[in-house]
Amino acid sequence: MDFIKLHEHILALDSKIRFATIFDTNGKIVQSGHREGLSSILSKGESKKSINEILNSHEVHEDLSNKYGKEKYSIGIYEKIVRIIIPLDKKHILYVTTDVGVDPFSVITKLTKLIQK
Repeated sequence: MDFIKLHEHILALDSKIRFATIFDTNGKIVQSGHREGLSSILSKGESKKSINEILNSHEVHEDLSNKYGKEKYSIGIYEKIVRIIIPLDKKHILYVTTDVGVDPFSVITKLTKLIQK
């Protein structure tokens, strides 16, 4: 998978997408960036904490997947952002944030169609 191109397409997919990061299951960032004109609301240390939290959650989902199936995506809706997490393959995870007020399911539909190409 060409993560550079995928990342570029994700940021161009919807004007409400603020940020996209692709990282591996060891927490190493493969590709990351914000929509032009925006800056991060998290410091580097806070971003690392967020990735670690996602990895911990992903591990639990993987452990329980034999009970309720493979994780397709997860959504967190906060006061300032919407956070979308999508496993890309066995070793990579996509982390996207959007502006509030966005229908996360419409963004997820666009993202999954893009990822499947």
